[in-house]
Amino acid sequence: MNAFLGELGRKLAERWLTLLLLPGALYVTVVTVASVLGQGRALDLRGLSSWIDGLAAARGAGQAGIVVLVAAGALAAAAGAGLAAAALGEGVALLWAAQGRRGPGRWLAERRRERWRRAYAEVVAARRAVALSAVPPHGADPQARAALRAALERCRRICPVPADRPTWIGDRLRAVDLRVHHAYRVDLEALWPRLWLALPDPARAELTGAHAAFRANARLTGWGLMYLLVALWWWPAAVVAAVTLATAWVRARGAAQALADLVEGAVDLYGRDVAAALGALAADAGLDRVSGDAVSALLRKDGALHPQPADPGADPGAGLL
Repeated sequence: MNAFLGELGRKLAERWLTLLLLPGALYVTVVTVASVLGQGRALDLRGLSSWIDGLAAARGAGQAGIVVLVAAGALAAAAGAGLAAAALGEGVALLWAAQGRRGPGRWLAERRRERWRRAYAEVVAARRAVALSAVPPHGADPQARAALRAALERCRRICPVPADRPTWIGDRLRAVDLRVHHAYRVDLEALWPRLWLALPDPARAELTGAHAAFRANARLTGWGLMYLLVALWWWPAAVVAAVTLATAWVRARGAAQALADLVEGAVDLYGRDVAAALGALAADAGLDRVSGDAVSALLRKDGALHPQPADPGADPGAGLL
């Protein structure tokens, strides 16, 4: 037990150092430089060096108590900055998956819907061209087939299903639910907790890692927003913020794509096991729309929506939602 607790404490300390203290220490350093130099002397390295020399020469700077207090204050500020970035990251993740039913989100969602509709119209036109160019026995014109593949790729880059969310990430995560329901008639929200229990450890590890990568990039976006705030006092921070935000967005798209593919793959590979365990599937059958409907009804407890009349002596809570 002592060895286990020691290892757990070491890993927690490593995560705390990696996720909070080191990025927080860098942020505190940038804030300090911004407060010393300001906008007018943003790149005055000589002035910064003089300020540091002045601190070192200040009375009492070498006293152990002062050093300990300054170090403790710096660590506390770094930890606070890390916690603030983590909180901002949670908000960013929520915004990425927002439905966009009002305000700017509504405008962005409608813009994405229009882009997807135009791209899909090109797909329909390309399919028609392929059909018209088909001449037996040679088949369709190669150029028409290439144009169709290009149109399909442009449409899929916007969203694999009709777009409906303000962001690409929100639409990509939403597409998993729609694609699973279209293929198997399964309610993914109801299926997922049971599917997680049925997954083997390697599959769980892959999904956990993908989700952690997605959250890490949301947290990185939080850091970018915090550096953008510092740019109000020190313009070089705007460069740091731009690079951080661009990197976070590109990496977050990749993480969302990986997470969506893994969730969909988990349903494809192990959804049958859940259906068989629930008794909605024969031992040698595969998951299909008929069995998927039965699984969804069982998991959602649809019978509770239309309870049978209870006997006079039955439990008074019977039939309640």
